[in-house]
Amino acid sequence: MNSYNLGITGSWFLLIVLLLAAVGFTIFTYYRTNPIIHRSKKTFLTALRSLALAILLFALFEPVFTGFKSSVIVPKIAILFDNSVSMGITDAGGSRTAIYKSAIEKSKISQLSNEDAVFKKFGELTKDIKEFQFDSLSIRENFTDMSSALRSLFTQKSDENIRAVVMFTDGAFNSGQNPVYAAEELSLPVFTVGIGDTTEPRDISVQSVIVNEIAYIDNPVPINANIKVIGYKGANLEISFFDNNKLIESKSIIPDDEFYESTIYFTYLPKEAGNRKITVKINQKDGEITYKNNSSSEFVKVLKNKRIISIFGGAPTADISFVKQYLNTIPGIEVNEFIQSSGASFYKQASENEIADTELFLLIGFPNSTTPDNLLDKIARELGRGKPVLLITSLNTDFVKLRKLEEYLPFNTASSRAVEFNITADFSPKAVTSPLLRVNGTDDDIEKWKNLPPVFRTETFVRAKPESEMVASFKVNNVPLNEPFIITRNINSRKSVAIIGYGLYRWKLLGYAAEIAKGRTDAFDAFTKLMENSIRWLSVSDLNRRISITTSKKMYSHGERVEFIGQVYDASYLPVDNAVINISVSGGDEKRELSMISVGSGRYTANLDGLKSGDFSYDASVVRTSQKIGTDNGRFTIGDTELEYKNLRMESALLRAISDMNGGKFYTESNVSSLLDDIKSMKNFKEKLLTKRNDFALWSYPWLLVLALLLFAAEWTIRKRSGML
Repeated sequence: MNSYNLGITGSWFLLIVLLLAAVGFTIFTYYRTNPIIHRSKKTFLTALRSLALAILLFALFEPVFTGFKSSVIVPKIAILFDNSVSMGITDAGGSRTAIYKSAIEKSKISQLSNEDAVFKKFGELTKDIKEFQFDSLSIRENFTDMSSALRSLFTQKSDENIRAVVMFTDGAFNSGQNPVYAAEELSLPVFTVGIGDTTEPRDISVQSVIVNEIAYIDNPVPINANIKVIGYKGANLEISFFDNNKLIESKSIIPDDEFYESTIYFTYLPKEAGNRKITVKINQKDGEITYKNNSSSEFVKVLKNKRIISIFGGAPTADISFVKQYLNTIPGIEVNEFIQSSGASFYKQASENEIADTELFLLIGFPNSTTPDNLLDKIARELGRGKPVLLITSLNTDFVKLRKLEEYLPFNTASSRAVEFNITADFSPKAVTSPLLRVNGTDDDIEKWKNLPPVFRTETFVRAKPESEMVASFKVNNVPLNEPFIITRNINSRKSVAIIGYGLYRWKLLGYAAEIAKGRTDAFDAFTKLMENSIRWLSVSDLNRRISITTSKKMYSHGERVEFIGQVYDASYLPVDNAVINISVSGGDEKRELSMISVGSGRYTANLDGLKSGDFSYDASVVRTSQKIGTDNGRFTIGDTELEYKNLRMESALLRAISDMNGGKFYTESNVSSLLDDIKSMKNFKEKLLTKRNDFALWSYPWLLVLALLLFAAEWTIRKRSGML
């Protein structure tokens, strides 16, 4: 049955009154014309104007034309087939594949057409089946997400009049939410057909390995391996722990029960940095239903135990001593000290590896006029890789040689002369937001930085780079000068701090120590706070947060597609969509190259198929406008332990709970023949009258306005040709 309705915004009575008024006004205006025209022409002109005004008034009331179309929809059954690996194993009840096929045949659901049923298969994802045949099930998916399969019917159930749901599954879900909640929300009777044996088969399995995601070299890390042993009471089991497939430790246990669960503890002492694969294996025993769950793995990212900070000094100074004294109080810091003695020689010469391993460079009174150029080139190379730098000048700093490093510093040198004078730091109230001056995180922080003892500076003039921030200027004889004293810069993940002055130790001795000597225990230690804030700000790299290239998971099954997911942001944390991301994947005798595709908002994706089983590592390089802006790396495994083999029995209790939720029923292969009759006998399994409503907002269509304009134009043309005013 079809019906139609025309509605407006407002009152029909008011619209009719206005229409009559418009027609009346038009008749009145054409009652007497100059010159006098024929009555038929007058009538035609009156009709043109009246119709045009009526259309405009009609459109102003926002008319909406509504059509209702009703149809009868036959009741349908949604049939969901478990397509996961566990449906193809052989347990105590026999071959699940054979039982699965038999249950489908006995249920007669394969006789249903697409007009009577909706067919779907589920595993990791839920997919529609256009024409169902048992061969359309691969039974190879490595996850079972029952909840998503049920949720896929939420919007479909009303449009297609789905009245019942049938699920063929073993009930051993290992992905998604608990399907009982999804069945409750669906509000449809779910008829479950259990496939598999309810008794636990003889099996030995590593259920999970629990280990920290991040570890440090030479720092012990606990490893918990949860194991389950069924049917091997009194057997001698050897449990081994591997780091990158290298045996680290083995333990023996003897289960004291037929059903034995326990947690085995290992201690992992990392010796190498990088992404490490931690594997726990149990030796195989005859009679196990499968050996594929006898091991389980996790990945650990091992970092260097200490951050390496290298101090390069042009000569031994008090500033170097005080800075080093502070650094030695920080846990997890290894300080290298390379100080020039005389000429180009050093008390300790920096090796290539020591420079390359440095994570933060502190240049104090460095370089001087005798500093070797090749050393500056090596430091410049490391700074070019994004490593941070803190510069504190001195009387003997050679600003000409410093130009080799100026690309990575927050200033450019205008001129310099080794003439020393006293200055006092001048902190602007605006600088309170700088991370270098943070004390309590309030606006009052700036007060603590005032009235510091004087320090020294040479007659050096620098220009802060446009992207730099001037944290402090200085005063001479209490006269403020708008010249940089402390400057910071953070661009393209390269951080730098420059202090154009020296004698900072005076803040410690003449300021903080003097106050402590007077008994003021709450005195502010400006030197320590500046060093602490500077080191912390320089040490926190935002590169990893801005560039992330990961795989969707760490463990893949053989034949499964590997998905790479990338996120790239610029220094302002704005998404970058025009980056070029190349990934090199290697493992065993395989090496593959692929590029990621931008999907907008700084996100990238790539897929890789056809890899053999084994361990793989990948290195990703991110380039933008021909400039390398970052890298990332990681590891993943293919064909190791499949999650489907963690639970190998049919979960009949869960399937019964799902069926009991909304009036369904639980079946096995032995009694499934009554399934269709039980469904069709339900009271709510009946046709449904579906009414669809279509609204057409006539006022939004341009042809109404066009028609009104055409009518007005026709009236004006006739009036013009008739010589009317």
